[in-house]
Amino acid sequence: MTRRWALMVASCVLATVASLMVIAVATYEGRAARDRARGPIVTEPQDAIAWWSSRFDSVGHFQHSVVLVEPLDASAPPPPGLTRWPAPGEAMLSPELLSRGSAEGIRTRYGRFGGLIGREGLVAPSERLAYVRPPAPPNTDSWLPISGFGRPFPLVETLNQRDLPEVLLALGALTLLPALALMATASRTGNRKRGALKEAPPLAIGSAAGSLPLILTASTNLPIPATGYILNSTDIHTAWPLACATLLTSFATGLTLVALLQTKRDRAAQNDRGISRDHEAENDQKARGEQDPEKERNVGRNREAGEVSAARPRPIPRWRLVACALAVATIALSQYVPSTGGLITFAVGTIGMWLLLPSVTTALVILARRGAASGHPALLTDGRLARLSTALIILLGTVTLLQIWEGHLGDPARAALATERRIGDTLLVVRTAGHPNLEAFSRALPASSALAVLLTSGNGEHATLVGPCGTLRTLELPCTTTPAPANPEDSRLQELQVWYGFRTLTSQVGRGRTEQPRNLLVVVSDTRGQYPQVARAAYATLPVLETTIPGSGWIDAATPRTRLGTWLTLFGLAGVLILLLTTWVSTPRWHLTIPLLITTALVIATTTWHALFFIAVTKDGTLPWHLPAATTAACTLLALTAVLRRPAH
Repeated sequence: MTRRWALMVASCVLATVASLMVIAVATYEGRAARDRARGPIVTEPQDAIAWWSSRFDSVGHFQHSVVLVEPLDASAPPPPGLTRWPAPGEAMLSPELLSRGSAEGIRTRYGRFGGLIGREGLVAPSERLAYVRPPAPPNTDSWLPISGFGRPFPLVETLNQRDLPEVLLALGALTLLPALALMATASRTGNRKRGALKEAPPLAIGSAAGSLPLILTASTNLPIPATGYILNSTDIHTAWPLACATLLTSFATGLTLVALLQTKRDRAAQNDRGISRDHEAENDQKARGEQDPEKERNVGRNREAGEVSAARPRPIPRWRLVACALAVATIALSQYVPSTGGLITFAVGTIGMWLLLPSVTTALVILARRGAASGHPALLTDGRLARLSTALIILLGTVTLLQIWEGHLGDPARAALATERRIGDTLLVVRTAGHPNLEAFSRALPASSALAVLLTSGNGEHATLVGPCGTLRTLELPCTTTPAPANPEDSRLQELQVWYGFRTLTSQVGRGRTEQPRNLLVVVSDTRGQYPQVARAAYATLPVLETTIPGSGWIDAATPRTRLGTWLTLFGLAGVLILLLTTWVSTPRWHLTIPLLITTALVIATTTWHALFFIAVTKDGTLPWHLPAATTAACTLLALTAVLRRPAH
């Protein structure tokens, strides 16, 4: 690759990374502004224009907010994103919630579908949100009186977001540093006699090409692959001053790097010319038989300086290689250390291995140079490949470990998944408030479902399941009018008792009431798939707080971490591709194909081995195979295409 093309590609990558950072900043500013605009302003009841409350619900184990509203003044402005207040028994849904929840009956879950929420009422076009007005005036014990909208309020979309500094740190560490390395490498390629200012045109062209992400995201609401997130193009429109300044900074950074490296090369060339002139003068003096002691000493010093600059790397102290081996052994043994000590041991071994990898790399470079000097092709690798393997192991290893950690569900979430597999939604718990109309709720339930009331003691250790005889028999409980000890043979009752922590459970025939705060409604069925109908019946007839499978809240709470792992994967793979591009720019030798393939195998084997030990230590998580698979594919493609490249003649 010629120098101009290398600089153009490097500046394009650097400007692209800078554009991504601008998009992140602009997106966060837009999200914050819309979050402030729609948040309720709490006031005294006598000054209220509406009652406001929020609930959590989920579709596919992704939580979303359900905002309940009851206007007191029909002429008052509705929440941002709505052209009017919902009518009694009506629900307004965000486009993403309506699309993703269609299979779970979300269109009618909260009442009649009244329309879509506009994007000015959503922090992101991909937000899942519902505005619901109950069919009858609510009991306002759990509601807030509001005078309007204009203050931040934490809903699901903002509760799950990471802070902007964390996003910029991840982008900087995983993509910006590799992009700067690519620029430095491109500056060393090709013809090195051109001045830095003469390299401005390819740098400018590359910087202009790197603005493409800004142009695309400003033109349309662009979805980010694999994450499910959709950018708001309006946010990018307002960020054009920051975008222009950032792209100019990116161009100036590239030009500065080229100038600094050019200056460094010029100084090295001057030193080399000075040493050559001294050698020529010394040879002339020797030919004439003249000897100048002082000048001879100067020539000797220059010769020593030249020899030092051209000397091979000093041999690596053996203790560093031994220490690296010990760090690797520490990682392997960490799985046998109990409790948190295993994680600490793993972290110590990992830090030691990564700190000492450069020493191993240098040893490989020395070995390669000796092999090249001795003419043994088996040892003919390249120092750049050794450095590439170190960078890839650290970068890919960091991303892999972070994704495994973010995918760590924890014991409660794993237990909740086991419960869901065991009983599905054949038992649902509805938490309600006030004085619910149980008769209306029972009539609204699907024919395959039965209703009971769970009465709990003050300390929550004892519970009595009260319901009709048919419901109790469905759960293999005795039909008695007095409380009888329940032997929970039915798996649904077993899960109920475990998740709600009841030490004892009794049952009796009767009609339960739910005035006590901890009283719950239990809906049972012998067939799965009842949740959409039960949730719809609850919102239509009850002051519902929650409808859930026992323990499923733990799964809903853990799910957002998987999204974070997806973002880390995107950033990490981008960094890996930039590092590979660095090798492509700096490696025009076709004979490096086999060493590249060997490097790929080394990187993947080390990363996979490291990740599997991390899983063994944490006793949770799964290896994200798409990371090593994508890296293997990219490295292999680079190695194979290197065959097509021939050194310039």
